[in-house]
Order: sequence, then C-alpha cells, then structure tokens
Amino acid sequence: MQNYNIKGTGVEVSDELRDYVERRLRNTEKFLQGDSAAHVDVELEYHAMRDGEKYRAEFTVRASGGLYRTESWGGSMHAAIDLAIAQLQNELSRDKKKRLHLVRRSAQRVKDYLRGLRNKI
Repeated sequence: MQNYNIKGTGVEVSDELRDYVERRLRNTEKFLQGDSAAHVDVELEYHAMRDGEKYRAEFTVRASGGLYRTESWGGSMHAAIDLAIAQLQNELSRDKKKRLHLVRRSAQRVKDYLRGLRNKI
C-alpha cells in the first residue's frame, strides 16, 4: 500500500470513511507500481451552503513522475470521493500511456538505427 495522509475539515474521518478511501486508492496502485516515493494527501471537507450541504474531496499525489491533483464536489462525501478518484485514475492513466509511448518510440528508433548500421557493414 502506498503512503497516504487523510485530513478532515468540518467532517470527522471515521474508520468507515478511512476504509472507503483506502479501498478506492487501491485502484490507483497499478499506475504507481514500483514507485516507493509515491505519497497521497487526501483532504475531505464539509461546507454548509445556501443551496444545500456540499462535500469536497481533494487528492494530491506526489510521485517520482510528477504531481497529480484532483478535486471534486458532491452531495455526499462518498460521491465526492468517487468523482475525485475517477479523475485521478484518468490523469494517472493518461500519464502512464504517455511515458510508455515515449519508451516504445525511443526503442523503435534505436532498433532502426542499429538495423541501418548492420546493413552498411
């Protein structure tokens, strides 16, 4: 499991809520495999507004590949967490695909270069 810190502002971080966040964060581990420097900061917040109660979930991931941040509002804390995790997974997936594409493209260039040398000899 990756390192994480959960903070609640205006809302108590109960064991149930902590377990829910941990369970949802497990889905993001596949994008950060092998990165021991990865750290996740989670901020859960409650706001009483004129148009009703609003909950905010913010996830900040610091990894060797960069910094990723998502924030979502919802009618319930679970809904806000689900939306923020979905955005985070999308962002991490997009970055992983970019890195893989760069590695594959670079490997192909090396292969083409070596084939060119072999044909000249």
